[in-house]
Amino acid sequence: MRTVIGSLVIALGCLLAPLALLAGWAASEVADPAGYLRTMAPLAGHPVVRDAVTDHVADEVTLRLHGLGVPARAEVVRRTAETGTGDDFAAVWVEINRAAHHRFTTVLSGKGGTGGTGGTGGTDPAVRGGVEYDFTPMYELVKKRLQRSGVEAATRLPDTPPTARLIPASAAAGAHHACNGLISLRWVLAGASPLLIAAGVFLVRDRRVGLIGAGIGAAVGMLALAVALSALRNVYLPESMPRNGLRVGAVVTMFDTLTTSLRNGLRVIFGLGLSVAAATFLTGSGFNRPAPEAPEGSGTPASSASPASPGSPAAASLAVLPHQPAAPAKDVADGR
Repeated sequence: MRTVIGSLVIALGCLLAPLALLAGWAASEVADPAGYLRTMAPLAGHPVVRDAVTDHVADEVTLRLHGLGVPARAEVVRRTAETGTGDDFAAVWVEINRAAHHRFTTVLSGKGGTGGTGGTGGTDPAVRGGVEYDFTPMYELVKKRLQRSGVEAATRLPDTPPTARLIPASAAAGAHHACNGLISLRWVLAGASPLLIAAGVFLVRDRRVGLIGAGIGAAVGMLALAVALSALRNVYLPESMPRNGLRVGAVVTMFDTLTTSLRNGLRVIFGLGLSVAAATFLTGSGFNRPAPEAPEGSGTPASSASPASPGSPAAASLAVLPHQPAAPAKDVADGR
């Protein structure tokens, strides 16, 4: 019974391990503004992300000028590219991500009105359709550059900025519940997972086998998390991005950057789990194994119930005892 209970406790600890890792990552790099901006800011110099942003803004500005009867595609592309490669783009990119993170945390707080249980008339109407990138800072710079280059129609461009959806409303509602639950339990998960694994190894009768199982279980949990992240990256993201949004390659690059620390953490735990399992297996009898139990109903320990084997110390001591001949039957009968 101890082995069964210990095995279940080990399995529960291994199940909580990926959740603990997810909770720590969500708290430090998703919900925390400073951590999020620190992670995403370097992407201002990434050519895939920079080109996707500049092309998206250029397409939107060109479409709006065309609606005003001004075909200025070449000039718009030129001025937008200048903005994307200029010194101002790093600051513009930070402002874009700061606004996007504000929208996301608004959704997490349940005030975004995403159509879920968080409400339908939230305090921030901009996030009712999900989480979007708002390109207002870059849009304003492009408008100023167009005006200076002689495109007078740029003064008549609408104030509504170009946007690109990152997280649909339905997914944002699900992220609200999942992230809030994980973040609120992050310390409990971080402490419970290793404690349960250690307690399970202590409970099982063969601790060597228990430790091997714990190492393999932790590695399997990390592998499951890696598979889930891969499915999210390679299946969900490409299918969920709208055609008029950012390029899929740029979104995947941002996802990879945001989840770098999470993937590094699961690799470390995966390798550690396999290393512990392999080292324990190779140590052989170096761990405490259960002693054989006496048969039920026997008052004699199993070690003393068996006869002494030839060559053992007990057999040698018996061999040196002097031989005592049996008393003759007649002497016994006479009382002598």
